[in-house]
Amino acid sequence: MSDPGGSLDIQLTPSSAGVVCRITSTRPVAAASAFVGRSPQETTARLPLLFSICARAQAGACAAAFEQASGVLPSPIIRGRREAAIAVETIREHLWRVLLDWPPILGEPPCRDDMAAVLALSNRILARLDPAADLFSVGAGPAAGQAPGLDVLLTDLTDLLTQKVFGIKPEHWLNLIGDPSGFERWCRKTETVAARLLRSLLESGEASLGQTPITALPRLSDEDLIARMSAPDWADFVARPTWQGQPRETSPFARVHPLPLIEVYGAGLLVRLAAQLTEVATGLRLLSRGSVGSAAAQPISASASGIGLGRVFAARGLLAHLVRVEAGRVRDYRILAPTEWNFHPRGVVALALESLPPGPEEQLRRQAELLITAIDPCVAFKLTC
Repeated sequence: MSDPGGSLDIQLTPSSAGVVCRITSTRPVAAASAFVGRSPQETTARLPLLFSICARAQAGACAAAFEQASGVLPSPIIRGRREAAIAVETIREHLWRVLLDWPPILGEPPCRDDMAAVLALSNRILARLDPAADLFSVGAGPAAGQAPGLDVLLTDLTDLLTQKVFGIKPEHWLNLIGDPSGFERWCRKTETVAARLLRSLLESGEASLGQTPITALPRLSDEDLIARMSAPDWADFVARPTWQGQPRETSPFARVHPLPLIEVYGAGLLVRLAAQLTEVATGLRLLSRGSVGSAAAQPISASASGIGLGRVFAARGLLAHLVRVEAGRVRDYRILAPTEWNFHPRGVVALALESLPPGPEEQLRRQAELLITAIDPCVAFKLTC
């Protein structure tokens, strides 16, 4: 099968009215049609290999879609374990940016050793959550309660991030989101890469860059999503999605929405980067408290109609899978990914980039790359200024 990822081409052109942004995508919206004719079991096994970015989120949406279509209702513990595995993956995805992409913005080498330690710990945590590697199979069997040794591994991960990312306990850092003065003190006094990058934005006056009028994607019902992804123009919708005629945002910022910081710094670059850190700290809190990965997982429906919708919140936003099964075989498979919302040609990234102030090409490129990193596509991009 060909690579389903594709890429984004982001072109910025100065004009008398400011910067004009043009976003084009080579992401093939029908890549999941490769599973037509396969069984649910074959599809759940192959799909995470084809869509390797956020593979567990993809596997979770896939399993949930098939289970709804077939009337299978996994146990609360299985659903909780899946949520926990996706939470670990989300933390890891954000840390890829923080530890590998943020340092070069400061003119420093990536923190490869720290990221290697994160990967090693997260892999061990995931192995505890899914020891038989069948957690995302359709109708996965019963699992034990708390995975043995998980508490120790989560403590080790928390200690690592305390030293290398936050400079304080992640739980304490979360308190700063509601205290702008404390947040600013943290930025100015902490010497981790994360704090120094945010401090550099405060010192350069770039903290509020990229504010846009794009609103967050609301909570959509299964019925609404199924209807929209099944419509005759479904391919246009999953390639350039809008809701009620408007582009929407689904991102860490849209989920976290730290109002006290927004009131001081605006809904721009600083707060968007802080939202990624917030999701790391929040994910650790939920995992450590057992709030994710427990029998208290959210209830789901199982219709046995042959049509199923599975959705999860992946690191970059809402991920939805729609499947139609007939006679035990996939007849249609469609995926709506968060990158298509956030990198819509007239969406949050485009408008944020067009809001950048005029300046030298080097400045424009640096600020544009900062904003793109903060909103974070799940594929490679080429920026032309």
